[in-house]
This record gives sequence, structure tokens and C-alpha cells, in this order.
Amino acid sequence: MSPIADARLLAQLTTTSDGFLRSVEMVAPDRWSYTPAPEVWSVEQIAEHTTAVFRGVQRLMSEKLLAQPIPAGAIRVTDDFIVRSMSDRSRRISAPDAVRPRGRWATREEMVATFVESRGLLITWSGQITVDLREYGASHMVMGLLDGVQWLLFAAAHTERHTRQILELRQTAGF
Repeated sequence: MSPIADARLLAQLTTTSDGFLRSVEMVAPDRWSYTPAPEVWSVEQIAEHTTAVFRGVQRLMSEKLLAQPIPAGAIRVTDDFIVRSMSDRSRRISAPDAVRPRGRWATREEMVATFVESRGLLITWSGQITVDLREYGASHMVMGLLDGVQWLLFAAAHTERHTRQILELRQTAGF
């Protein structure tokens, strides 16, 4: 990955995570757990899921990714597929059990602090890497094998997807 592409990707990660944090901070305390229907997640649940996924990506990349070179001839998805899949809000995607909301953080502030810390760690780690992240990868539960660049794309696109979900929820009657 070129330094220009790397800078753009890290800027995208920062921009999408900033948008997510703004969407969460703008929710009144009495609306934090509001849900218009039992099958619809509240802002609290969406934020927990998004933070759990982001933290998981950060840990995967900084602790495991570089120990997993991608084998020659491995079947992989395209960058465009990741972005298109995450940006398509017309199709619901069931979250894997490992990242479903379950009350990981006692307060909004704890959850936001975890998200901000994970973002900082991921951006710092990414900025220090000198190897080609396209050469290392790990399996995503739904999408299959993603290389390191694609994991960063996924983190940004997933965060954006759920920011949109929060904004949509805030527009529902009763919110």
C-alpha cells in the first residue's frame, strides 16, 4: 500500500469513527435505550456492537495479523465488495453472537472511552507498520479472508454503517 493510500485509509477510519462518536454523544440520556420495536436495537445496543467490533479488529490486527501470511492462491473478496456490503442498509445482517450487545459497558462514557482507546491504538499501530498489510490476513465471520488493508476498510465501513443506523433510529416516531 502506498503512503498516499495509507494516509487516505487512516483518514477515512478517523472520519467514520468521529461521525460515530458524534452520533452517540448527541443522544439524550432518556433516549439511549429507546427502541421502537423489540427486534430493533437501541442506540445503546448499536453503539455497544460497533465498539465491540472495532475493538475486536484493533486486537486482531495488533496481536495476530502479522503472524498470518496469506497463502498463495487464497480466495479473497475485493475492497469494493467490503465497502458496498457495509454501505447497503437495505439488507439486514445478523451480528455474530460474539459481538451481539450484552451489556459489556456499564455506562456510555465507558463505552466511548473504549472506542476512542481502540481507535487510537489501531491508528498508532497502522502508522508504525512497515510491511505490506496486503500480504497478511485473517478470516471474517461473514466475508471470508480479509487482508490487513481490508480489515481497516471493514472497520471504517462497519462504523459508518452503524452510524447511519443510529441516525435512522433517531428519525423514528417516538424517539
